[in-house]
Amino acid sequence: MPTERLAEDRSTAASLKDRLLAFVAERMPFAMPVVAAAAAVAIKREPVGSDGIEALRGAFARQLRKSVKWPEVPAGIEVAPGVSIDARLAQGVEEVVDLCDGWLQREAIARTLTGEERIEILRGMILTRAVDTRLKMFFTGSEVRYGNTPFQGKGFRSLGQEAIYAAAIRLRRGPAWRAASGEWQGDVVAPIIRDLGAALAMRPEPETVRMVLNAQMGKAGPPMDGRDLHVGDLTWGILPAAAPLSISSLTAAGMAMGFVRRREDRVVVSFIGEGGTSLGEWHEAINLCAAHRLPAIFCLQNNQTALSTPVREQSAVRVFADK
Repeated sequence: MPTERLAEDRSTAASLKDRLLAFVAERMPFAMPVVAAAAAVAIKREPVGSDGIEALRGAFARQLRKSVKWPEVPAGIEVAPGVSIDARLAQGVEEVVDLCDGWLQREAIARTLTGEERIEILRGMILTRAVDTRLKMFFTGSEVRYGNTPFQGKGFRSLGQEAIYAAAIRLRRGPAWRAASGEWQGDVVAPIIRDLGAALAMRPEPETVRMVLNAQMGKAGPPMDGRDLHVGDLTWGILPAAAPLSISSLTAAGMAMGFVRRREDRVVVSFIGEGGTSLGEWHEAINLCAAHRLPAIFCLQNNQTALSTPVREQSAVRVFADK
């Protein structure tokens, strides 16, 4: 099916305007009347493809700023030392504009996915589920042994998170980014124990599946030489996971800073679950990358697991992006 047809099929499920308003309802409910008014003026018809959304972004941002009407505010009063009410209101407008523009950018990117990329994502999700199922069978069937003693272990599972394969679909990955010396020159992912799909995507070859199975059985050889059940191989851009989950977030931040200082056009993608966002190292990592505009992407997966701790008992936020 041609890419254009795929984009059309995706957009017919719900209009761009409706999905935008649903996003605003989740993130900034009180901004809905303003966003709806701007959308009514700026979005006259459903944009076609990625280019249609890109052409819309500037006009929508301008109309959104025009649609904001503030009541009279007292003059000369500061909301914080040296910050006027007017300055804060202007910042509030730009926050809504940036939020909506970011959503439109993501929609534009989604519409550029080719048919081949979509097929690879689907295959990658199926492969992730198949490997995940086999890993669990190792333990439930007592195939993993130390001597004559079966070893049950955890059998780390990525059940329900197979779509994380798509996170690496446009990264610099695969043999083309591996030098003859074995040095990795592409992008890097920093998965944790449930991100099997991201590891498989970085090197979509049978050898990656073998590596995963060997690691889970504690066998000698890559990636961990039998010393650990986690998976990773930096010679293919896969940072090995660690039991203290946010360690990989700090390592990813350091690698991103290294890319900048060496003027390398590379990016690192760090993964964490909602439970891991309560750890101090994760906050330090994401704050450093934000302050220095480092080439790092932090992917937060709210799988509501957090080692069996309910979300309400380990975080006070409703939307984890606010955290």
